[in-house]
Amino acid sequence: MLTNIDLPSHNDNERITSPLPFSAVYNKQQFISQFVSLHHQSTQPTLVNQLLTTPLPNVFAEYWILYDAYRRPIACAGANTVMSDTSVGYVGLFEAKTEQAGIAVLKAATSWLRRGGLRQFAPVRQILGPVNMTTWLQYRLRVDMDNMPSMSFEPRHPMFYQACFEKVGFVKAADYYTTFFNIDQLVDGYQNYTRGESLDHLGLVMQSWNTLDFAASLCPERHPELTSQDDVAKRVYGLSIELFKGKELFDESLSHQDHRQIVLNEMISRPEVDNASLMDLSSFVVNTITGQDVGYLACWVEGHDTLVMKTVGFIPEVRKTRVFAISVLETIRRGRDVWGCTKVACALMNENSVAISERVGGKSVRHVYRLYIHMPQRVSDAHLEQHLVATTTSATAMISSPPPLKTFGTAATAVVTNQQKQQLHWEQQRIKNMAQRSNGRTLARL
Repeated sequence: MLTNIDLPSHNDNERITSPLPFSAVYNKQQFISQFVSLHHQSTQPTLVNQLLTTPLPNVFAEYWILYDAYRRPIACAGANTVMSDTSVGYVGLFEAKTEQAGIAVLKAATSWLRRGGLRQFAPVRQILGPVNMTTWLQYRLRVDMDNMPSMSFEPRHPMFYQACFEKVGFVKAADYYTTFFNIDQLVDGYQNYTRGESLDHLGLVMQSWNTLDFAASLCPERHPELTSQDDVAKRVYGLSIELFKGKELFDESLSHQDHRQIVLNEMISRPEVDNASLMDLSSFVVNTITGQDVGYLACWVEGHDTLVMKTVGFIPEVRKTRVFAISVLETIRRGRDVWGCTKVACALMNENSVAISERVGGKSVRHVYRLYIHMPQRVSDAHLEQHLVATTTSATAMISSPPPLKTFGTAATAVVTNQQKQQLHWEQQRIKNMAQRSNGRTLARL
């Protein structure tokens, strides 16, 4: 069963169709098939199937597809509340063939969240996008102009996607960066920084995922022989929760099972990722006395010559040591000497992490990925300011060239004209003040 949603369109035959809410099962396959037909390699079909057939806890969601006159899909989008906070919403699973079509589905998605769906939840106070259901998965748009293609797990899309989000009222929330370094230069920089110190001096050791049974840990129900040490997936999940819990946008409610089925399965299903290198270069850093995991690195080789460092994290107790630099140094050395890598990509870091990396490895090429926040009042303010400018211009024109008046004598005509000029003068001052206040509100929000 499909529900039509009336939205303005230049084509009377275009319409938005919406399957039932996320908790239902009807028409899921229809949305999946249409999304896959539209996507620009930004998300794998395997992920979409896993994502939409996994009922995420405490989540309300809806999906839209826009068709042209020939019943061909031209845009789609999804919207959902955040697992850990239903007052926040995500807009994602977005693909479009034209800017107009993209704007239409984004308007439908944001309006649904602002209304509280079909009265299923309280209207959200904040909307972020693009986010594919959860920040454990792919999110953000690429906004730089560099010609180098995006790495895996990073958005790949037409440039007009930025305009789609901005014209619906989305503005920058935060930027993230992927930086590329020459591997020899980075090795030299870290060697100078660590000054020969090793993990042994800190009572730590690196343990490769390759020494364990990663594949079996993705299906532990089929492998009762797995020990806690062998269950790589569980160790990665446990460390991720410990490292990122409490941080903004981190969905703490994603279960271990969903993490295995959605996040880790997506990682090994991507054709760009060399799974053998993933097992060999990804590692845990372990306390040799207690056996406790104090951090992990998720890395692999991509494009035959690039070592991708996707996640590098450590518990607070060891962050003030040089464990980060030593672990990275050992990994990039192995990437160079064993896997023949010539470049290193430090993926999706915040600005502080970029600055640290560049102090060690020098300046680098950057890809910029933007997360947006929905602020429709910014669009309204822009329209208001345009209206005020037009009104002010009109008022000024009227002052310089007042319209002819019907006269009933010379004295009466003079009095009316002066009153009109006074009214227009004060109206102009009022409009200018309103415009200044409106502009001040806009600057304050920035």
